[in-house]
Amino acid sequence: MFDIVMACRRKDLGVLRVTIPRLREFIPHQQCVIFTASENLGLFSLRLGPHVQLVDEDRVIPSMTLRCLRSRGTLPGFPEGAGWYFQQFLKYSYPFLFPDAERFLIWDADTIPLRPMSVFGDGGESLLTPAYPGAAQPPPGVRLDDQTLKILERATLPHKEYFENYELLLREACSWGTSFISQHMPIQTGVLRAMLRQIDKNIPGPEHWAWKILKNLRGSSGNLFSEYEFYAQFSLRHAPQSHRVRPLAWSRGGRLEGPASSHAVQLEAWARDLDFVAVEAWNSPSRRRLLRLFHMLPASWRNKLRRGI
Repeated sequence: MFDIVMACRRKDLGVLRVTIPRLREFIPHQQCVIFTASENLGLFSLRLGPHVQLVDEDRVIPSMTLRCLRSRGTLPGFPEGAGWYFQQFLKYSYPFLFPDAERFLIWDADTIPLRPMSVFGDGGESLLTPAYPGAAQPPPGVRLDDQTLKILERATLPHKEYFENYELLLREACSWGTSFISQHMPIQTGVLRAMLRQIDKNIPGPEHWAWKILKNLRGSSGNLFSEYEFYAQFSLRHAPQSHRVRPLAWSRGGRLEGPASSHAVQLEAWARDLDFVAVEAWNSPSRRRLLRLFHMLPASWRNKLRRGI
């Protein structure tokens, strides 16, 4: 048995209340470990029940909190983008909080399983899911505007700065042909520890591995590190015997509409074609309105906003 690990904001709670029962039904596991801010602990406990283990995110990584990261980080998109990096480091920290765990499953909080899924094989090997070209298409019955579809299409393509930074931090070549960003990642803790030790060794100094990663990323986009891409590349190179690639059908274009009582019917319809679906925040009506306004701005202002200026 294994734990499922997530890092969540308060805005994730609506989808989490749909996701958690379905994870228990479709991906049997021991417990769900959720990293979140201290002010969310009471509400999450009330809404999600006793079968989840909540962890104060500011007590996980020595010398790193979200506030500290926002004030000290200098990457493109900071300080707004600090949380995106922080949540990835939190999930990588699971083996240090639960040192006896041999494996665990990272799962995106905004992703809903639609039917039974195996994430570890009969021999205990991790089943890695590559990025799926069809993920750019919305689930049946969901209509998306052209701007959102373009975002989806870009999101399914390999992002070169992830691979460039992998080679920079690990000091080894990787395969650029396939992306493994697929909303979840089954992790062998020994392999993850080996990868972090290699980064630690390659970047001398007393700082924690999370700070070493953050301070040595290079590139101009707001997305320079992926916990999924790094682990998949390292594991397939260094531990191919305990990892296997298999495709699944999924979509990033999900949108739950109508009252909560109607969601079960909607999810059942999606399950005829898909294994899981992501209901991402940028696909909300308010976010799409903001996107339309953003693209009405002059190019110079759009570039400044992207850089966080």
